[in-house]
Amino acid sequence: MITFFATIEKKIQALLEDGIDRLLHPGASHSLSAQLLSLIQDNIRQEKPKFGMGRHQKIAPDLIKLFVPFERYDAWQSIRPTLDEVATEIEKSFTAEGYTFEQKPHIQIIASDHLALNQIEVTTSFHQEIEQTGQTSLLNIENRPKTFVPPAGACFILNGKESLPLQKAIIHIGRHSSNDIVIQDPMVSREHLQLRAQGGRYFLFDLSSTGGTSINGMLVHTATLKPGDVVRIGQTTLIYNQDVPETTTKTIVSVLDE
Repeated sequence: MITFFATIEKKIQALLEDGIDRLLHPGASHSLSAQLLSLIQDNIRQEKPKFGMGRHQKIAPDLIKLFVPFERYDAWQSIRPTLDEVATEIEKSFTAEGYTFEQKPHIQIIASDHLALNQIEVTTSFHQEIEQTGQTSLLNIENRPKTFVPPAGACFILNGKESLPLQKAIIHIGRHSSNDIVIQDPMVSREHLQLRAQGGRYFLFDLSSTGGTSINGMLVHTATLKPGDVVRIGQTTLIYNQDVPETTTKTIVSVLDE
């Protein structure tokens, strides 16, 4: 068992080495691969066999979440193909060793506003579970959440009909019932979008969704929402709006005595 985990750890490190070490620091890929395999090992479930079946069934966690600094979200998205390779390698190696997955392993990138530029957090869990089953950090992290005020009057118009007020600093949108805004669209991912309020605006983040996110017809990973933006996920259209502060132009008239 130790040999297997050591082997897969080396494979994952080799895949991550170039991208992760470039984004963080030399040797970060080793730390991340070791932490990731440790989490997976801790989270593995053993279910009792059904009547007439053989030994216990070993089920490995299928959802990996990488919490990355807000400012480096786009940089992490640029190594999305590498992370997909890691997920594929995890599935192949663990399946060959007799493990099963409830769903295909997937690595999700999530922006966080309390991490330093050289920090990330990683968790492993199961798609079917709302609560996280395990968590660790690549580096020592001080969790100091900030308070952000949502833009005044912010809302989405759902499919040109229903108005959805946006009144929280962080809003999750997707098909799963745990989201703040639940979209009943089979082409929308369970956890599709995240909105974060900052500086009187909402920033939109695609959570590595299957079908992607477009704004005004352009595919995006992250964007700053502006009134009138048309967000499309699956077959669903969300038109964004918010109050725009009035601008007052003052004209100074000088009256001279004749």
